[in-house]
Amino acid sequence: MTKISTNDLSSFYSAYELLISQAKETVNDINENPSSLVEFCKCLENVKEMGNQLHIVGMGRSGKVGMLIGELLKNVGVKVSYLGKSLARPVRENDVVFGVTGSGWTNFTANALRDSLRKRANIIAFTGNNRSIVGRLVDSKVVIPRGYTKKVRKQLGRAPLTPMGTLFELSSLLVGIGVVSGINDGSIVKGFNEGINEVLGAAEKTLSKIKNDEEPLKQFIRTIESFSEKSGKNVYLFGSGLDSILASMASIRLSHLKIDVKSNYDWRFRRKNDLLIALSGSGVSTRTLERVMGAKAMPMKVMSLTSFPKSKLALNSEIFLEIEGRPEKTNSYLQQISKLHYFVPSFEYVASITLDAVVAQLALDLGISESEMEAEHANIE
Repeated sequence: MTKISTNDLSSFYSAYELLISQAKETVNDINENPSSLVEFCKCLENVKEMGNQLHIVGMGRSGKVGMLIGELLKNVGVKVSYLGKSLARPVRENDVVFGVTGSGWTNFTANALRDSLRKRANIIAFTGNNRSIVGRLVDSKVVIPRGYTKKVRKQLGRAPLTPMGTLFELSSLLVGIGVVSGINDGSIVKGFNEGINEVLGAAEKTLSKIKNDEEPLKQFIRTIESFSEKSGKNVYLFGSGLDSILASMASIRLSHLKIDVKSNYDWRFRRKNDLLIALSGSGVSTRTLERVMGAKAMPMKVMSLTSFPKSKLALNSEIFLEIEGRPEKTNSYLQQISKLHYFVPSFEYVASITLDAVVAQLALDLGISESEMEAEHANIE
């Protein structure tokens, strides 16, 4: 497998900037004609006011995005269930079913929405294909581009490697954060934009910090490269709460690089010199710190992403990336979230684009093409 020097971070920067530019373009399009956004949010507000159930369905990383949005909606009082999961609730008349699918043709998602129509539920979706079966089934939808818009291509020139659904998934995550912010604010469009601006501000601050000191990122990438195919070593990603969903999303994409990424169910098989990547905006999550201390006892290598460089997580990591986005008042949000007002999860979005941009750089360094990565993608959904 051919490797090139990670002293060149051009693919990382190009991917990061592309993801931000594409997200901004998507938000601008929504703001030009916000009727679809308002209608979508009204559906969610109605299910909350009527005491009905919101059911969320999606596969792979799209499903993870749906789950993260669902957890945010719980924080503003919506009753949420995830179709296909062990505690899924029955779909009943006047419930709302929310599908997340870039292609609009994913079998499980499309079939679930079709079946929900028979139950007389209301159907809403994030999709990248207005003409797909999902695009045609739904009562309300927000269309989020799956590919590069002409304006973004013109701005950035040749598009970097951003594998498969990354553009749709991360734009959907940003729009979803804005939707929940709008519902929480009471003024949909105003709250939508305030939430998104807060997230994008954190993303731009993080990129500026990385450019001012590239060495932690270079070490982070070099370390993951050493765990590439045939290394005989395993990689684990772990987070608590919302960060557990983020860890799952990153695990999926790293596995497409033929890196031996293990699930949390395989933690008991960890070995000396394996790698743990821990994610915690606060840096004080009890469960995450327990995992880190268990890793160090092996000993394993430990890297992390956190908003607080002096936190216990950062101090117990060989390498950490400082990611903007977690306000100090939510340092121990896992214990206190029920007592807090809704907070914008900027850390989760910024960490997501950072890790996906890392994947773009790794793919270049390891000589792995997008088609090779796609061949590693699950093909039974």
